[in-house]
Amino acid sequence: METFLHSLREVASTSVSSGQDALDELRTHQYDLIITGSQLTDMNAIRFLGQIRDHGIETPALLLDDRKDPALPGKALASGAQSVVTVHRDGKHLNQDFFSGCLALIERHRTLERLRIDNRIMQAVIASSPIPTCVVRNRRIVWINEIMAKTLGYDEHELINADPLMLLPESGENPRIDELIAGVSDETGWNTAATAIKKKDGSVFDALLRSRSIDPEHPSLGTIVTGQDISEYSRMKDLLRKSELRCYDLVNNAKSIVLRIDPHGKLRFINRFGETFFGYAPDELTGKAVVGSILPKKSRSGRDLDSMLLQVMENPEQYEFNVNENMKKSGERVWIAWSNHAIRDEHGDLVEMLSIGNDITDRESDPDDPLSTVAWMSTIIEDTDISYDIFEAVYSIAAEISRDGREGRVIGTAFLIGDADQVLAHSVQLILNPFEGHDPATRAVSRSDIRETIKELAQLDGAFVIRGNGLVEAAARYISVDAHDIAIPKGFGTRHASIAAITEITRAVGIVVSQSGGRISIFRHGRIVRIIPIEK
Repeated sequence: METFLHSLREVASTSVSSGQDALDELRTHQYDLIITGSQLTDMNAIRFLGQIRDHGIETPALLLDDRKDPALPGKALASGAQSVVTVHRDGKHLNQDFFSGCLALIERHRTLERLRIDNRIMQAVIASSPIPTCVVRNRRIVWINEIMAKTLGYDEHELINADPLMLLPESGENPRIDELIAGVSDETGWNTAATAIKKKDGSVFDALLRSRSIDPEHPSLGTIVTGQDISEYSRMKDLLRKSELRCYDLVNNAKSIVLRIDPHGKLRFINRFGETFFGYAPDELTGKAVVGSILPKKSRSGRDLDSMLLQVMENPEQYEFNVNENMKKSGERVWIAWSNHAIRDEHGDLVEMLSIGNDITDRESDPDDPLSTVAWMSTIIEDTDISYDIFEAVYSIAAEISRDGREGRVIGTAFLIGDADQVLAHSVQLILNPFEGHDPATRAVSRSDIRETIKELAQLDGAFVIRGNGLVEAAARYISVDAHDIAIPKGFGTRHASIAAITEITRAVGIVVSQSGGRISIFRHGRIVRIIPIEK
């Protein structure tokens, strides 16, 4: 043997005479193959093989049977030998074919060792995975990781060999288990299906199952199945669906006009209130151009509304709030205050415009005079200490300031009418009050000289405070109420926010003239209740 091995130049070998020497050598050095005879100096081959396996040595062993003992091969293989070769005592069988067999034995051992290592790694990965995983074979669970057992509330042994059908609720609405684990696969070989899963305690949750064959060429090996709890996703999806239904219902039943307009000026959507308001049948407006249907090309004052719509679509952020004349199907002209919001894609390109409109037309007044208060004043001053003539007087001053400005300059200002004591308690003077100390008879807002004084003082910052009986209490008054939580449409400034804030905590009515010109805003209960456009 030793002479034959030394004759092979590509083989390095070590020879020992006893089993104990072999054990000592194997503890300190790594070898690819152990070749032993049936009898060593200190022990026989069966005992030697048993000892190297007891010491955890996995090196493959080849036993040379030179005694032709018929019982030896079985005992040797049972003790851990990989192969038994019968040889003559003179070693005639130790030739190149024998050497090739040894190399094949070594390579086979290496391959099996790599497979064992890979299998241990894979098992460790799957076992420690946070994703519940099991293997199903012949409609039986043959392996399960810890997280799956824990998720379902079972001990591992309770699920091994169990029919996976036990995990489905007792309902005919659920798909068959074989459809879930062997349905139509995607390009990666995985099948995906959603179903309800039942825990040990009887509770049910929604799960997303993914499955694929362990080896598509050998289906008998079984199917690996992973599961993911999607209860929260299902709950959110259901809430979103309900929210969408509520939103759809709110939009359609809102007392405001709701439009969606594409970048080319065509109507994608109008709610039921809008259809009814403009006098159209359901879906009659969808797909139609805005101009020519609900928007005339020109207003009665000559304003080019076709060009205005183009400007709105080109620069929507500049027209977040816009007041313009609109048209019903019957041809009747109406004034609408629009709040516009641009919807853009990820590239910043306009996808559509969302517009919410409120009718501000005085329907019971002269259609040629949108400034008339006849139709809505009683609602505004209800439950206040403000008389009709006083509100009308202050409103007319505001309209003149909005339309004419002062000495050729556009100015903005604000009026607070009624509940004057509370308004004064929540405001402070910016400058010396020009009305303080004057006789009440000289401070009546109905006096022509006081009207001119108000127009002159409107150039100052702050608000006018006017009692419900028409006495002007103060000018240049700074509102000290916190307006951070006040919600007003975009396009309105701090003056509007402060007036909204004080009308929320008092019974006053606020009138704001926009410095940019073109509109008067009426406030009550902390919000805008009326917007009047001013055509100059």
